[in-house]
Amino acid sequence: MACIAGIITSGILAHANTSDVVLYASKAPVKSGTWAVVVDSTAVGGFAIGNPNLGAAKIGTPLATPKNYFQLSFPAYSGKAYHFWIRARSLNNATSNDSVYVQFSDSVNSSNTAVYRIGTTSAAPVVLQACSGAAIQGWGWTDNGWCGLGSAIYFQTTGTHTIRVQTREDGLSIDQIVLSPQTYLSTAPGKTVNDAIKLAANLPALSSTNVSIATNPASGSAPLYVSFTANVTLASGSVSAYNWNFGDGQTSTAASPSHKYSTSGNFTPTLKITTSAGATANASTLLSVSGSSSSVKLRVMEANIFYGGRGTDNIINLTRDAAWIAKMNPDVVSLIEVLGGSNDPQTLTSLVKQKTGITWYYSYAPKYPGCPEGVMILSKWPIVSSSQYFMKYQMPIAQATLSVGGKRVNFFSTHFQWPASASSERQAEANQLVSFANKFAEPRIIAGDLNAQDGTPEINIVEQKFLSGWNTALSHNTAVAYSDNPPDPYTRTRKSRIDHVFYSKGATNLSVTAAKVPDTRNLAIRPVIKIGTSDDKGVRPSDHNFMTVDFTVY
Repeated sequence: MACIAGIITSGILAHANTSDVVLYASKAPVKSGTWAVVVDSTAVGGFAIGNPNLGAAKIGTPLATPKNYFQLSFPAYSGKAYHFWIRARSLNNATSNDSVYVQFSDSVNSSNTAVYRIGTTSAAPVVLQACSGAAIQGWGWTDNGWCGLGSAIYFQTTGTHTIRVQTREDGLSIDQIVLSPQTYLSTAPGKTVNDAIKLAANLPALSSTNVSIATNPASGSAPLYVSFTANVTLASGSVSAYNWNFGDGQTSTAASPSHKYSTSGNFTPTLKITTSAGATANASTLLSVSGSSSSVKLRVMEANIFYGGRGTDNIINLTRDAAWIAKMNPDVVSLIEVLGGSNDPQTLTSLVKQKTGITWYYSYAPKYPGCPEGVMILSKWPIVSSSQYFMKYQMPIAQATLSVGGKRVNFFSTHFQWPASASSERQAEANQLVSFANKFAEPRIIAGDLNAQDGTPEINIVEQKFLSGWNTALSHNTAVAYSDNPPDPYTRTRKSRIDHVFYSKGATNLSVTAAKVPDTRNLAIRPVIKIGTSDDKGVRPSDHNFMTVDFTVY
C-alpha cells in the first residue's frame, strides 16, 4: 500500500487530574468501516480519527450492530458519576457533519438502570454545535447535552470498560475523549470553538494494591528449584489469599512457595492476590528452564496483521490480534503491515502486555523514512540492540539482537514487494536481505511476508543461505495445520506459503522442533473479505493465517 508521511506536532500538554480518563481517539485499537486515523497537525499528537464526508444521510436511530465505529477501553469505578467530553472538528464547520452516537459496555444512569449500552439501540447523541444557531469553528469540546450541560454517566462494575463511538453524521474528526469524575464534571476541558487545549493522555490506576514477582533463580537447567516471593504494596489491610500458577500445570496457595521445574521450557508463572478489603492484583514473570545441555526453547511467530489489524470482517481490531498472540504463546513475533504512524507499535505492545501480564520489548521499522506502515519485532526477551535497513522498492527490514536466556539471537522481520508479478523486484530484495543478515552473528532467524511461494526465484535466493523452518518441521512430521486447511504443503498459509520463517544454514546451535498453523477462524461469523481458499468459512483476524516455528537454541 502507498504511504503518506506523517506530521508530528510538539508543544506543552495540559494535565487533567490523575482520576480523569483522557483518551487519544487516534489510538483506538478497534476501528470499523469508514473511521480511520488521519494526519492533522492541529490534533493532539498530530493525529485524529476521522470519518470522511460521503454525503450519507443522518442516522436517526443508533444501531445495535453498526458498520462504522471505533472503540477504546478505559478504567473506571462503579457508583461514581463521570462526565464525558469529546473534542471534535466538523468538516467545513458544517452542522451536517457534527455529531456521533456514544455507547458504553456497562453504562448505567444515576438510578442504576442500563443506558447507552453497546449492542443496543440506546446511545447518547453528541453534537458539536452547542445549540441551535451556535457557531461551529475549528476544534471544540462537547458532551451529550443540547443547549446545556449533559447528564453524567455511571458504570455497573469497577474495572475496564469500553466506549464505542458510532457514526451519526459523516465528516467529523475526533482527537480527544475525556471521562471525568472530578475536574470536568460541570465544565468542559476547553472551548466550544477554536479550542487549542491538548491534554496529556491518562488512564487512572483503580487500586493502590499492587504486586510483583521475584524469583531466585530466574533461569537455569532442569531440574530447577525456584523460590518465589510476592512483593506487595497495600494502602491498608493485608493479603488474605495467594493463588500461584507456576506455568507448568502446578499451583500453590503459599505466600512464598518453592517449586521444582522438571523439564526445560519457557514458563510464565502468575500470581493473584486478594486483600482483606476484597481488592485483587495480578502479576506474572518469565522463567527460562534449559535442558541438560543448557538449551533454551524459542517459539517464533510470523503474522501479517493486514494493514493495521483488519480482520476478514473488515474491522480493525488490535485487541483481537493481541489475544491471538497471547494464545499462540510465542517468544518473538514478526509483525507485518503495522501502522507506526498511528502509534500501533506502542498500542499493540501494551495490549499484549495486558493479555499476558509480562513485559514485552519491540523494535519497529517503517517501509521507508516517514512512511506510517512498516514491520515490527515483538519479543518477550530483552532486545540488546536493533537496526533497520531500507531495501529497494520501499520495503523494510527490522533487525533485533535478542538475549534469549542469556544467549544472543539475531532476528529479522521483513516484507517483500507485491503483487505476484513483481518477482524481479523481490529477487533484488532477497539479495539485499541475505546480504544484510550475513553481517550479523549466528544464530540468525528471518521471518516475514515475502509474497512468494516455495520454488520461486526469490525464495531460492534466500534458501541459498537459509533453511525453511516449516519445511524442516514438515520433513520431521512435526508441522501441523488445522484439519480442513488444504493438505498440500504449499497451502499451509494464505493462498500458499508466502509467510515464511527461515534460519541460517550456519546456525549449528539452532534446531527446529515443530511448526504450526492454528485455526484462527471464527466459524460463527461469515467473512466479509474473502481470501479465495477452500477453507474460507469464518472470520479471521487477518487475510493471512498466522504461523509459529519452534526452535531449540543451544
